[in-house]
Amino acid sequence: MARRGSSQKSGMSRLSLQLTLLVVSFFLIFIGKIDLYTVRATKTTISEIVAPLYDVVAAPVRAFDTMASGMRTLASFRAENVRLRAENERLKRWQRRAEILESENRQLKTALGAASTTDLKPITARAISAPGGSFAHSLLIDIDDTSAVARGNAVVNANGLVGYVIEVGRKYARVLLITDVNSKVPVLLSSSSWPGLVLGQNAKSLSLDFLPLEAMPQEGELVLTSGHGGILPPGIPVGRVAQVQEDDVIIEPSVAFGQLSFVSVLTRADKTDNIGFNYDDLESFFAPLPAEAQGRLLEGVNASELLQ
Repeated sequence: MARRGSSQKSGMSRLSLQLTLLVVSFFLIFIGKIDLYTVRATKTTISEIVAPLYDVVAAPVRAFDTMASGMRTLASFRAENVRLRAENERLKRWQRRAEILESENRQLKTALGAASTTDLKPITARAISAPGGSFAHSLLIDIDDTSAVARGNAVVNANGLVGYVIEVGRKYARVLLITDVNSKVPVLLSSSSWPGLVLGQNAKSLSLDFLPLEAMPQEGELVLTSGHGGILPPGIPVGRVAQVQEDDVIIEPSVAFGQLSFVSVLTRADKTDNIGFNYDDLESFFAPLPAEAQGRLLEGVNASELLQ
């Protein structure tokens, strides 16, 4: 009996111990939760107290940073202003020089009896078709008023000669690009003033032919329209000499034909139809001498009789 009673007492003690431990565990968990909430509440209270003080302390720092940034900006503005003033003065000098050269050029043209191109009026047009394909390089342009546009009018953009008008409709016109195989443009080498003829090749590059035998074109030399024949006005950039190989002179056009969006048509007041003949006939105005030299000498081009 004594053993059974002692075993019951030990069982009761273990159960009470387990219950005590369970209660203590719940109490500790509760205390931990209360402590965490207290920490958060304390942090929030401290933040609310410190935030205004931090804002007061940070305000001068922000003001100083803003002032420093403003001083740096002002210094950069002053430097930019000085640079722009110097550039403006330089441009004014170039403008005065250009006016002087323009006056001299006009006087020399008058003395030489050269034709004036001041009667040309540009008309802006929008390119609405791709600049040519494998067999024909032409461009369709949209013009609000085609009454002043005539066949043979030069078409240019900011970089140079694009081509010339070959067809005129009510609102649209077709332009033969200088890269077309049927295009032949009388030109001059800018440095040496040697005349020649730029031929289209249905490719990205052009060919320069009918040069005098003593002509020595240099790579990078600018090629300008000569105005021979009265078809195109003189002085329009056509391209630059890209490669010289014996009798072959390759010209890189000044115009990026794949990026054409807007062009200018140079119209004349009298709306003269500049294309009253086949451009293949221009070859008859270039007499190669001697014959075995494959046509390297340009005697001259004058299509005024054909235009009458």
